[in-house]
Amino acid sequence: MDLLPKLPSVDLAWSAIPVAALVYVLLQLDARRKDSIAADDDQLGIKTVAATLVLVGTLLFAIGAAEFLHVLLTFDDVGDRLQGSLPLVLVGGGAVVGTALMVFPKTNAALYPKAKRLTAGIIALVTGVALLPALARMLSVVLDWPNWTKVAGSVATVVDVLAIFGVSFVVLGRLSNVELAPPKQPAAPGPGPGPGPGPGPGPGMQQPHGMHQPHGMQPMQQAPMQAPQPQPMAPGYPAPGQPPSGYPPAPGQAQPGYPPAPGQADAVQSGQTVAPGQVTGPGGPGGWPQG
Repeated sequence: MDLLPKLPSVDLAWSAIPVAALVYVLLQLDARRKDSIAADDDQLGIKTVAATLVLVGTLLFAIGAAEFLHVLLTFDDVGDRLQGSLPLVLVGGGAVVGTALMVFPKTNAALYPKAKRLTAGIIALVTGVALLPALARMLSVVLDWPNWTKVAGSVATVVDVLAIFGVSFVVLGRLSNVELAPPKQPAAPGPGPGPGPGPGPGPGMQQPHGMHQPHGMQPMQQAPMQAPQPQPMAPGYPAPGQPPSGYPPAPGQAQPGYPPAPGQADAVQSGQTVAPGQVTGPGGPGGWPQG
């Protein structure tokens, strides 16, 4: 039994116990707070185990993926280094995917997703903080450039940590109902293929038959301007300027159908009124000569 303390897996298991205890305490505090929606959650224990498996599997995957990328960039001692990196990648990735697809769906994590959010938040926090010194180390090694092996090692570490941080951050955003990308706005409808409706009927114009105005709108119509028409005279009344039928003509006017008397033509043409028996002309009025 002396081999157990020497196995690295046992050391990793012992180091995972504080992580599991932290997750369980945080879940209990969330369930016991006032007006918590997880107050009736009775599956905190199994979800704590699932969260710890995801955390440990992510750690194994990160170690194996960094080594695997370093092998691909340098091609130094490929056989031996792949034998050490591929098992970590496969086991760690399998633990994360299996727990996310098989263990969590069997629990009430869909109704109470606090454990999944907490797991994604821990991974995003640790990898995000580790990414900053990894970037600084890579820039320092690139500027110094001792050899390609050291530069490739720093580049592989940055790519590995950056990938894990990006995935965990996206998962955390989705579990927190946060839209990481702005929604697309619907495009405005363009004009139709045919010409648009023309202007409405103007004043004095009537709407064509069969066409109706939109509901709630009444067209403004104005009666057309018409010239005044002469009113017909009633039967038995003379036209303007004519004497009534059956009456003698007015003084100075000739009787209809007869020529004017001597001396009355000029007076009629000039518009003067001539009394009966009065003659106008060179002889003066009354037929008496002048002078």
